[in-house]
Amino acid sequence: MSTAKGHQPPRMLIVAVPAGTYVMIRIVPENGWGPAAIVGALLAMFILWGPKAINAASKALAVRNATKQKKAAEKEKEAAK
Repeated sequence: MSTAKGHQPPRMLIVAVPAGTYVMIRIVPENGWGPAAIVGALLAMFILWGPKAINAASKALAVRNATKQKKAAEKEKEAAK
């Protein structure tokens, strides 16, 4: 069982929540609360999960390139026979 004392939030949450809140408050006079809340939530989401998404995409690209190189090497080997 976890307790509140042992809970440690993600470090990026410390940056994401104030950034999203600040942007939301700055946009309210121009657009209203609804659009401002959506923009603030999107900004917080990008800060929280953006780096993970970029890392996952770069790993997928590396695997894809390695697979292409391996297939090209196999075709060259087969053509040499």
